[in-house]
Formats: sequence, C-alpha cells, structure tokens
Amino acid sequence: MNEARRRAYLEAMGYDVWVAKPPGPGPVRLVVGPGEGGDLLVCAAPDASGSKLAADIARALGNDPVWAWPDPDDDAARPTVDEAVADRLFTRLLVFGEELAHALFGPKAPDVLRSSAVRIVPGMDELAVRGSAKQALWRLIDGRGN
Repeated sequence: MNEARRRAYLEAMGYDVWVAKPPGPGPVRLVVGPGEGGDLLVCAAPDASGSKLAADIARALGNDPVWAWPDPDDDAARPTVDEAVADRLFTRLLVFGEELAHALFGPKAPDVLRSSAVRIVPGMDELAVRGSAKQALWRLIDGRGN
C-alpha cells in the first residue's frame, strides 16, 4: 500500500495523521573576499562589492573591509556568517538588505553575533538611488547612527 493511500485510510478511521516536515534549507554559506579590516560587509552578490558605492563605503570605514556574499553553489566548505565572524574576529557586521538579513538570521537579526555588532542597512540598489538611506549609512559608519 502506498503512503498516500495509507494516510487516507487512517484519516477515514478518524486518526490524526502526522507527517514529518521536510527539513528547511540549511544555513547560508558565504563567499568571503579578501581584506584585513575588522568589518564584514555582506551584500547580495559579488558585483555589488566592486561598485563605486562599495569603494566609497570602504573609504568611509577607514580600513580594508572584507566583503562577502551568499555562495550560489552552497558549498559546505564555505563558512556561515557565524563561522566567518568567529574565524576572523570581525567587530562590525553590516548586512545590506532586509531580505538578505532574513536569509542569514531568520525573522530577527541579532544585535551582536559573537565579537561583532550587527547592523542591517538598506541594500546596495536602494543605497544607490535613495539619498536618505545613504545619509543614514554614513551616520552609522561615523558612529552617530544606531
């Protein structure tokens, strides 16, 4: 008897049928680029880290930040955000975009992850076109924002 028919018989007899929920997706793995600074900047794609805006952000930080993005191949040898922070002892983690933050942390991003203060900022596309979002990012980098 196949599984669907077995469940139908049990339901017809009044039994509650519990079905194992398939496991959710695993943790997001990151491609971590070069850099030596204490800042980990996670964006949605590698091309965002090479933009003029990314260069402006790096200059504003005043160090050589490390850029990262989700690994499209989901290679298990690549670190998760937690592992990347633990390995390199980053002190600031900027995640560009709410959708990316949700993928990395779930519905609620932590304020601190190991040694790193976590801040969710607008995505790179939004920063490129919204002056107020960019101003808020500059204030945050300057230490005058949350």
